[in-house]
Amino acid sequence: MKEQNGSSYQASEFLKAMGLAEAKVGKTCALVAWTLGLMPGQKFGGVIDKPENLHVLSLDAAAIRGAIGFLKMLNAPKEAFNFKVYNLEDDVRRVSCGTEEWDYSLYNNVLTTVRKITDRCKGGSPVIIVSSLTTLALALERAIAGPPNEAKRGAGMDQAKWSDFARQLNEIRNVLQQDSWHCIWEGHIYKPPATGQNKNADDAPRETLQVAGKAGYNFPNNVEQVFRIRRMFGQSIEGNSKIDQVYLDTRPSMEFIAGGRLFTEALDAKEYDLTLATYKLGLTVGRWGAKKKEKAA
Repeated sequence: MKEQNGSSYQASEFLKAMGLAEAKVGKTCALVAWTLGLMPGQKFGGVIDKPENLHVLSLDAAAIRGAIGFLKMLNAPKEAFNFKVYNLEDDVRRVSCGTEEWDYSLYNNVLTTVRKITDRCKGGSPVIIVSSLTTLALALERAIAGPPNEAKRGAGMDQAKWSDFARQLNEIRNVLQQDSWHCIWEGHIYKPPATGQNKNADDAPRETLQVAGKAGYNFPNNVEQVFRIRRMFGQSIEGNSKIDQVYLDTRPSMEFIAGGRLFTEALDAKEYDLTLATYKLGLTVGRWGAKKKEKAA
């Protein structure tokens, strides 16, 4: 317990954030590059204080391969690749081969990995990126529901299973969102395609977070910062014709969640530098790789 008052209160010195976008926008690439301070135009270094303090929990197929390729396009220095990757991609795929319901193997593996990561986050400005919440949730849901069953039909989930699914996600979230490191959840936005049946505005397809049930509804409510990652396809970053402009939308008009706390007061509607945005929110930044000002002659 921290005893504070209205003048001294601060919920945390670290991000508890979500970076949301549609599939294949390049969320992991952008978040890794921003965190390392290597995105073109970043002048203040990275959120981390050293590359070894960036920890990426990899659940999406080949997302980190894309991020590494992106860093090479940015001519990242050799030491930038010292960030840690915890590859659970095959653990996720293995769940689909399971023949039993109430399978806790993936949940236990994830928690064991998460605790290994958090044991290494000692001092400085560590960052944990979860790539991605969507894949984690789908895999945990499959593990609880069991395989598709023609006899049972339906989704294979009942009230007890949905409750356990929510508890598992809540447990993992709370372990990762402790106040000694930054935690950034990467998540997918899904908007059903418009059809001839959606003629009225009230019938228009709604954007949703791709996490099923009440767990998906409640998850964004239990993070502090919600950024929508926008990629301007075909609009290159100045000085690099191969890289599209990317920014953090801090005023997203998403039906399922607003932006984040202090966004209106502290942030511009478009933030192009995650390190600067984190600093504006009054949170810890390590500034690894910051360009030093040259001394006047």
